[in-house]
Amino acid sequence: QLEAEYLIRRAQENAMVGDHSQAVGFLKKAIDKYPRYAEAYVLLGNCQDCLEKPEDAIASYDRALQIDSGHAEAWFNKGMILKKMGQTNEATKCIEKSIDLYCGR
Repeated sequence: QLEAEYLIRRAQENAMVGDHSQAVGFLKKAIDKYPRYAEAYVLLGNCQDCLEKPEDAIASYDRALQIDSGHAEAWFNKGMILKKMGQTNEATKCIEKSIDLYCGR
């Protein structure tokens, strides 16, 4: 798990300076090492969104939600991508779910 955390930290550093492709590489390695870490999938989805790969990002958020259905950030980010894609009804459901989770409802 320590190696996965190191890889995720490296991914975050790369993402912060705008190198999302490099970050994706680190995150995929981290996921290989620790496939049940929902946060890694959320970060992967964020980077994929920045790389304008919305379908990949949604798949990553869905994987995070399979691991942790209460991950509010995954619900919110998925909803925002769906909104950009014009899938308003599904986007609204995701965003409402994230608000419920953030507010403890």
